[in-house]
Amino acid sequence: MTKKKTRQDNQRERREALISAGLKVVARHGYTKASVQRITDAAGLAQGTLYSYFGSHQAFLNELLPAEGMRLFRYLDQNARDTGDYFEDQRRNFLAVSRFLQRNRHFLRVMTDAECAAPDSYAQYMGSVEDRYLKAQYAAEAAGQIRKCPDDESRVIAEILAGSIGHIALGFGGRPAGDAPGIPDWAADTFVKFIRNGIASGAQTPSFDFDPSQLATHGLRPRSGGTRERLLDAAVRVVMARGFAATSVTSIAEAASLSVGALYTHFESQQELFDQLLDHVRIAMIDHVRAFTHGAETLLEREYRGFCGFFDFLATSPWYIRVESEASVWAPETYRRHFFDLADSYVILLRRSKSAGELVDFEDRELPVLAYVFMAARHYLAARYVPSDGGVRQLPQHVTDAYRRLLHHGLAAAN
Repeated sequence: MTKKKTRQDNQRERREALISAGLKVVARHGYTKASVQRITDAAGLAQGTLYSYFGSHQAFLNELLPAEGMRLFRYLDQNARDTGDYFEDQRRNFLAVSRFLQRNRHFLRVMTDAECAAPDSYAQYMGSVEDRYLKAQYAAEAAGQIRKCPDDESRVIAEILAGSIGHIALGFGGRPAGDAPGIPDWAADTFVKFIRNGIASGAQTPSFDFDPSQLATHGLRPRSGGTRERLLDAAVRVVMARGFAATSVTSIAEAASLSVGALYTHFESQQELFDQLLDHVRIAMIDHVRAFTHGAETLLEREYRGFCGFFDFLATSPWYIRVESEASVWAPETYRRHFFDLADSYVILLRRSKSAGELVDFEDRELPVLAYVFMAARHYLAARYVPSDGGVRQLPQHVTDAYRRLLHHGLAAAN
């Protein structure tokens, strides 16, 4: 005899049905088009049902990533059990995450877009991921398996590792649109190889002295430009202050001290301007970073200098991170092109370094994995240490020191 469902059973099922429908809608249409009607239609429920359980549309959206994050953590606990070997555990964790993403094709887009659409939930989720990495690091330190780090350096490493697998998944699968990420299994070995030994193992890599303050200009040098550049610069300021969702043609024109007609002379629509905005800020960032990497003799030195240059740029240009993260939602094709343009540029530099006798422990096919890790380090550390309110803040010295040591030596206790 079938047990009669209780009121609590029905409530739980409706809530789960709404969450499941919301995940599918966001995976297909993105957060911006995940309307209450579209979600409740997909769940086969009345619109009022959503408000009964979540209070508001935004409150519902805020629940999506935490719900899926808990499913991921349960999956990892069941399928990537600790072996007592830190590096083997990291390999197993990587493979388990990859399998979870392949079976839950919506997850990557839900997570990526949440940085803009549900920032509090995103920060909470990433903090939970970092804590899992940090716990593993402390246990490995106590067992003598990895070098002992100061607590603040350990946190930086956990932040880098937490962001890296997501970037690797984005890279191998393209920007998620409901399709499987498709991370190859060998990428797990590449990832572990990097965190074990860094990028300088097996090669003669001389030490170098570099004082970032010698080149620091604290933001992009002013560029002369015409009306189009004025409009793009104005759009950057408005997006930083209000976000893409609250940015209008009128607000951009007013910020540029130009007419709305002037904007339409240079851009067919507001969306076209949004689509070009990320290219505009990327060019500014790359120009700035190149001033730092000029004259670098090794890959280690070039990457460290570029890292310092990136954060020097952000010191007075924190809008870059907001434009980048919000573009993933409001200009997704532009964001995808931006992501791969940066990755391809990295891979070209890595191949040159390998041809010059560096990266001897890495095969050519492994170089994109390194590129995605380097990109993730910049993005996630910027999200942690660059204030979102646009205030000027220098990256703490322990962060740059931690990154340099990770690049040079990895985490292995013998290094």
